[in-house]
Amino acid sequence: MPGATPSLIAAQVDRFVKVFAAFVQEARNAVADAALNPELAGTPQFQSWRDRVLPLLEQKNALVQQALSAFQAGDAGPILIQAEDKRGLAKDMDGFPLTFAGPDHAEALQTLRTSVVRSAWQLCQTAGIP
Repeated sequence: MPGATPSLIAAQVDRFVKVFAAFVQEARNAVADAALNPELAGTPQFQSWRDRVLPLLEQKNALVQQALSAFQAGDAGPILIQAEDKRGLAKDMDGFPLTFAGPDHAEALQTLRTSVVRSAWQLCQTAGIP
């Protein structure tokens, strides 16, 4: 990894993993809160998040956690693959409005999603991935 120190890469991996986990947790919280509100729970946007988006995010989080374990064992490949993938998270989520659970959750999801993309981009840049 050109110009990257092990401690810099480790710090960026840690940030990436933590911010992605926080994004997934906020998605869980938003789905749980929206489920309690009949006006929100009856919308197609909520149902998409509950039935499609959240399960997919849970699977992706499991892959990120596995990649972290591989990184800790000395293999950076899997975490870099996950970071490359998450650089496109905002685009991948086109068509799934963040507003499904109200404005507070939408703001938190937007902030965290941006942080995921930014941390993934920074990790890839440090690792020399265009």
